[in-house]
This record gives sequence, C-alpha cells and structure tokens, in this order.
Amino acid sequence: MDFLDPQKQRANMIRMIVGYILIGIAILFATLILLYQAYGFGIDRDGEVIQNGLVFMSSQPDNAQIFLDGKLYKSNTNARLQLEAGQYTAKIQKEGYRPWQRILSVDGGSVRHYDYPLLIPSKLTTANLKSYNTAPGFASQSPDRRWLVVQQNTSPLNFDLYDLSDPLEVTARLKTFSLPDAVLTSPSAGEHSLQLIEWSTDNRHILVKHVVGETNEYITVDTREPTLSLNLTRALSLTPTKVLTLHDKKFDKFYVYDSTARTLDTTTVSNAGKTSPLLDQIISYKTYGSDIVLYITDKAAPAGKVMAALMDGSETYKIRDLVPTGPYLIDISQYDRKWYVAVGASSENRVYVYQNPQQVRRSSVTAALVPVQVLKVATPNYLAFSSNTEFIATQNGTNFADYDAETDKGYNFISKYPLDPPAVHGTWMDGHRLSYVSGGKLVIFDYDNINAQAIVPASPNYLAMFNRNYGYVYTFVSSVNADGQPATTLTGTSLRIPADQ
Repeated sequence: MDFLDPQKQRANMIRMIVGYILIGIAILFATLILLYQAYGFGIDRDGEVIQNGLVFMSSQPDNAQIFLDGKLYKSNTNARLQLEAGQYTAKIQKEGYRPWQRILSVDGGSVRHYDYPLLIPSKLTTANLKSYNTAPGFASQSPDRRWLVVQQNTSPLNFDLYDLSDPLEVTARLKTFSLPDAVLTSPSAGEHSLQLIEWSTDNRHILVKHVVGETNEYITVDTREPTLSLNLTRALSLTPTKVLTLHDKKFDKFYVYDSTARTLDTTTVSNAGKTSPLLDQIISYKTYGSDIVLYITDKAAPAGKVMAALMDGSETYKIRDLVPTGPYLIDISQYDRKWYVAVGASSENRVYVYQNPQQVRRSSVTAALVPVQVLKVATPNYLAFSSNTEFIATQNGTNFADYDAETDKGYNFISKYPLDPPAVHGTWMDGHRLSYVSGGKLVIFDYDNINAQAIVPASPNYLAMFNRNYGYVYTFVSSVNADGQPATTLTGTSLRIPADQ
C-alpha cells in the first residue's frame, strides 16, 4: 500500500507542492497579463510591446458604422475600441444621416468616452404644430425637457402647455391655462410683458417678472394648478428695487437682491416676506444650491478694484481682484466632484477658470489661486456651463472660448455663422454642443466648432427646444396665416429617420 510507504508519501508531497507553485505562477502570470491589458499594453505585429488606449464610441441613433482613417471598423456603435496611441480621423456614418467626424487623440493607457455624437438625418421633415397670430411673449422648456410653456401675447394671463413626452401626441395633449385676474396688478391696462426668470427643479413652477410700463412685479406661475399661482411682490411685500431669484431652485424660497442698497437676503413664502441678511455691498452674484454664492463686491477690495469672492456655507474665500468696470461674468458648478469657478470682467477681455478654490484657500489664506484656464474673448457677453458641466464657454458674437474639465484643454474659435439679431450670443444645446440661429436656421456645433451644421428653420427670438432623447427639435418660425397676415408658428422636426423612430 503506497500511502503507507514514507518515501512515496514524500514524493507525492513534493509533486503536490511543485504543482501548487506552478499553479500560483500561472495565476500570477495571468493576473499580470490581465493587468497589463487593462492598462492598454499589448504586442504589435512586429512583436514589440505597445500601450493602447481605450475609446468608447456611441451615437444617437446607435448601430452606425465607425471608420478610422477611412477604414471600416469591425464593430458598429455603440462600441469599445482598443487603439494604439496616436491620432485617428474618426467618422460615424449611418444610412439616411449626415456623417459625424473628428480627430481622436489616443494616449497609451487612457480611456476616452465619445457618448455624445448626434447624427442628423440627411432629409429633415418639419411639421407645423400651432400658429400664433401674435408672436408669443416667451416660450420655455422645463428642466426635464418634458414641458413646453408658451405665453400667448394676446394676454399676459393665457398660456399653452405642451407635453413633449410623446412627439406624435404633442398637439393632441396641448392644454391651455389662464392665470386668475387677481394674480396680476392691472392685468388689462397698459403695455404688458412677461419675462422668464427661471424654472423650479420641480418642473412645474416658473418664476416670471411681469412688466407693466415702468413698474414690475414677480409672479410664481403654477403650470399644473394655475389658481395656485402667486403674486410674490405682494406676498413678500417687495419694493420696486428688489430683484428675486430662486433659492436652491425651490419655488417657494428666494434670494432677494436690493439693487439700491446692494444687499442680498433670503426669504420664503411661509415667512411672509421676512428676510434673513446674507451679504452686503454686492454688485453681481450667482448662486449654487442652498448655501453657495459667488459674487462681486467692492467691500474690502483694494483701491480702484472690486473683488470676486465665494461664500460656501459659513466660510468666505477671495477668488481674485477685478477692474471696477463691468459687466461681470461669473459662474460656478461641479464636475467629477471638483468645483469650477469662473470670474471675469467684460472690459478685461478674459474669464479666469479655477478648480477647487475653496480647497486651496483652506490650506492657506495667502496661497495664490492659479487658474486652470484663461478664456480670452474680446468683450465677452456670455458665460455658462454645459448641461453636464464638463465645459464652460464664453462668447461675443461669433468669437468663442471654452474649457473642457475632462481633458483640461481650452479651445478658441470663430464660427463662420453670423448670429441673427436680436440674439447676441448662443447657448448650450446639451452637454457638448452649442447652438444659435443664423440665416433663419438653427445652427449646432461641437464645443470646439467641429461638426457645425444648419439644420432647421428657426426664429432668433426663441430658443430651440429638444425632447428628452434629442429625437425631436421644436422651433418657432415666422409664417403667414390663412388671412395672409404675419404669424409665428411652432414647428416640430424629427431627428430620426422612420426606421429609427
């Protein structure tokens, strides 16, 4: 019996130990291979070790062909591409659509996502949804892009509410609502206009300013229960010098700025207008969330200067000094858990972008804040983050500068499309594209001016609106009614060919 033989037992033990060692070596070797592959290492055709980059390529609609340097890639979108480090001319193409293309810079071991390519049909079909004999006072889309509110200019009390959740049922689901007469002061006397201030994030309430001649008042419009709309000027006992904005985007909480006293307070409807002081000697401000205010002040600023500062909760941090002549461009947001603050004066022809200034100031009050990017545009008049906050752009006319927080790169370019008046700047269409109206058509282009194209007729008096998946675009166009009189028509255009709808 072999198992009783000490020599054979010892031999079996040695073989077992050797086996375990070989298995361990094999596991270690396989782990190293997987680890190196994860970091993009591979072997080229000449047997040399190279480091690849990983590129995720998506498109709307999907299942589009991918071409790299003119050669068809083996997979359609949405695809995972492992590519050698270098530059590639990438093109996404699908039958019935205009191609999308750009230069891809692939670094060894890097991972890049191109999730935003939007393919526009080669042939676009536009349908008229509703014609207005009097141009609407304003039209605005809710933050979730489901609701479109149009104020009928025949009366400041009347509105159309479109549900964009089903593009084929937009007109069938159209509802008209009216505000109670008591909400507005003198609703039938004098020249009236309603100016959009902002939506609440509940996608139901809108803060508007009602202008009557030389006076104005603030109104909360409840799009679901119009009878619950509220005259805030009366409810909060506001004087004419007070300016309202939403506090944390809540429809019943507000920042109150006194343009004469230059004070910034907070108040709520439930407190019947009793205010809580927040800041004084404020020239301009931008709020974020419930307790962050980026502002311009001359308080404690050096002689002949103003100061950009950031209040974050109970702490205040100086950002930088600026010239005392505005207008000022300021904005703040978060991307990838990092804070980005942008401040500048139009007269200085530049905007400074900072990353995590609070963190730097906490480590040292005297530490110099070094901008991650300086956006240079002559007398800029627009500053805003994209919807996904990856980009921040400034602009004047056709001159643009923006910064990509993902890649830490800046871009400057001049668009070939002049803006149609009265528009003076474009806006972010989504997380990666800007848009405006030129030559009577909506123009869209990537953050660096790539893939610029005119797509549908549009009026520069209104922003273009898209449904949730960017499958439809809605624009207003100048038209003629049945009596041959000028009119303004709301149109809808599908951005998908029938096979992809």
